[in-house]
Amino acid sequence: MTENEKLIEKACSVWHTWFDDDAHDYSEKEPSDIEYFIGCMLYNQFAFEKAISTMKTMDIGMDFLVACEESYDDVHTLLGQIEVSDDLEALDLLQGHINKAIALYSGDRMALYLINRMAGHINTLEKIYRGKVDRRDVDFEKLAKKSEIYKGI
Repeated sequence: MTENEKLIEKACSVWHTWFDDDAHDYSEKEPSDIEYFIGCMLYNQFAFEKAISTMKTMDIGMDFLVACEESYDDVHTLLGQIEVSDDLEALDLLQGHINKAIALYSGDRMALYLINRMAGHINTLEKIYRGKVDRRDVDFEKLAKKSEIYKGI
């Protein structure tokens, strides 16, 4: 496991521990929210140059942020230590995080809903970087309908 992967895992652990305490509850809580929001934070931190203009950032739910309280700073500090040399390395790191989350929650379709949406976006972004897709041609709604990860949801 790389140092970057260890930082991501530690950040996830901070929030899993934090949200195990019912005093830190928020609406529509799913265990996979932690991996999803860590993924959002990473995506925003990496600021992918080739992201479609309407998808330059990913929002984190306000109720989740409020429930994080001071634990947000701990997670933000951990993720801020991640170093990547280029966008493809960042994409690989983010895809690895997403794939771990998919494996962790593989038996729960509802838990995977947000993770699968993120995976679809990140996988398309990778295709843009590798020259397999022109970002001007990306239609996320159409991709979602034909994507394997969305079947059955």
